[in-house]
Amino acid sequence: MRVSHLNFNHLYYFCHVCKEGSVFGAAEELYLTPQTITGQIKALEERLNGKLFKRQGRGLVPAELGQLVFRYADKMFVLSQKMLDIVNYSRETNLMLVLLMLYRNG
Repeated sequence: MRVSHLNFNHLYYFCHVCKEGSVFGAAEELYLTPQTITGQIKALEERLNGKLFKRQGRGLVPAELGQLVFRYADKMFVLSQKMLDIVNYSRETNLMLVLLMLYRNG
């Protein structure tokens, strides 16, 4: 039976490699070893049944599949950040309302 979900950590590491242009750069940015990043990328490639990167000089660029995956993954991470901003804003707003009510009634 095939699992139908994606590991968001794999996508997160993949996006960092796309942005940095290398496994080493992504590993430094994320405070991980290059081997960890490589393993996560391989797991994602296995899950998607294709290669995500191709070599260009000393760096990596997204292959056709990688370009498609990056477009969606980047949108997912932007959307998840917006969600967290809204959740945090609503918590702060509700806290402010409670404090305001306590101040007025106190």
